Amino acid sequence: MRLLRGLLLALLAFLFIYPLARLLSLPLLAAGGGVSGNWLALGNSVAFALVVGAIAAPAGAAMAQALETRSGFAVRALGLVLWLLFLTPGYVLTTGWLIIFTSPAVRNSLFGHWFLGAAGLVFLYSMKALPFAVFVARATFAQASTALSEAALVLGVSPWRRLGLNLRLALPAMAAAFTIAAIETMQEFGIPATLGVTAKIPILTYAIYQRLNTTPTDFTGAALLCWWLILSAVLLALLQMAVQRRYQAALTHGRARHGAKRAPGRLQYTALTFTVVLLGGLGIAAPLFALCGVALSPVPDMRNLDALARSLGYGVLAASLALMVAITVLKLQQGRSFWFAAALQGLLAANMAVPGLILGAGYVIAFNNDYLPLYGTALLLIIAYTAGALPVAIRLLGTALAQLDSKLSEAARIFALPLATRAIDIEAALLIQPGLYAWLLVVAAVMFELPVSELLYVPGQMPLGVAIVSADMMARYGEAARLALLGMAMLVGLAAVLTAGLRLLTNWPAEKSVAP
Repeated sequence: MRLLRGLLLALLAFLFIYPLARLLSLPLLAAGGGVSGNWLALGNSVAFALVVGAIAAPAGAAMAQALETRSGFAVRALGLVLWLLFLTPGYVLTTGWLIIFTSPAVRNSLFGHWFLGAAGLVFLYSMKALPFAVFVARATFAQASTALSEAALVLGVSPWRRLGLNLRLALPAMAAAFTIAAIETMQEFGIPATLGVTAKIPILTYAIYQRLNTTPTDFTGAALLCWWLILSAVLLALLQMAVQRRYQAALTHGRARHGAKRAPGRLQYTALTFTVVLLGGLGIAAPLFALCGVALSPVPDMRNLDALARSLGYGVLAASLALMVAITVLKLQQGRSFWFAAALQGLLAANMAVPGLILGAGYVIAFNNDYLPLYGTALLLIIAYTAGALPVAIRLLGTALAQLDSKLSEAARIFALPLATRAIDIEAALLIQPGLYAWLLVVAAVMFELPVSELLYVPGQMPLGVAIVSADMMARYGEAARLALLGMAMLVGLAAVLTAGLRLLTNWPAEKSVAP
């Protein structure tokens, strides 16, 4: 068992630590490079991150509180819109807006001049950062007790004073929302690669990509820019820790009572409805309707249709590998080995903290040599997809696996059931539903993945994300729209077929047993 754990940790370190170490050590070992010409990109990225964090923190905290304390149609609609924003790639939303601005009247209007610039980037960044901010802040409000508000009412505290107290208690949630929104903005690649290029605004992530995708390739300069990206995330995390340490309050205790969700008042219902219309209309409906409209128009030369099947195949293979490795990791973690669990959590945290662009850049350097000549092959692309999806797969399957009672396997061994029977008829039957959802989520993430695909794809074999962005750059919006919509339709169809098959599979034995 120790040997297996050691080999697994060595494999994970080879996939995560080795590429990052090779990349980040370049500025320390080589002269030259630097950030000449990219100080503007760094300043722009920091400014956008701070502005978006300042927008997303209070808005995300307010939405999180509404989702945890209020009920009704508007609240359910808000949750659905946030999930749609979370699942839709940023460059797909940007493609829809670029299609809208192909109309000269819209492009030359005040709204067009406003959107095709810094304000448009702030808007799209905020749309993508809000779901993260809400999901992070919800954890705080989910644990809040009703005792504080009840005590304020009993003591006759004024409404404005109660509002100030609630704001103070929400500061840790707002700090977490600010940090995650700012970090996601700093690490976003799809929006700078589309609207950022169109607006000619230098952004740090796209500057890293340019240094890796031009001739001669500036690996050292790209690595130094990656350092700036990582250090910015560290500083934001330290800021969050300082705020939480200063204002953290004990919201959960032994006598905590959680009140039932209530219907929102008239003013709050109006605010929730306006939020749903704004996020759903401008964030989702407008770009998707634009994609549908241009996709229905005739396209004279439809290219890169093979990218759909190729990316779906990549997603299926990477998701299957990620789940297999995740199950192996979780099985080995069930022992009493503290060092293995600690090392595993450290590796997963390091991988989740590093954006896909930096991981892909590390793979370019680590596997572009005579010792490991994997660069330019589909094998390296699949390995990178699998490595990037592994933390998510472990998190999703870990929760489901933790719900399995250890007495199940003990009883199976007592009755001398074969290993295959225990694995298939007991564990697989209980884990098939969460496993399917985790598999589908990884397939969708890989199919529309962009930064790793841009850096590692095989020449002449574009993945779907690269094909969509390439069509955007050539103003072939009809092709980009069709590729995006067909990719979404394929994922919806795959999810529908597999979900229906799972229901038939799980209900069939019961139906058969009661059949006359």
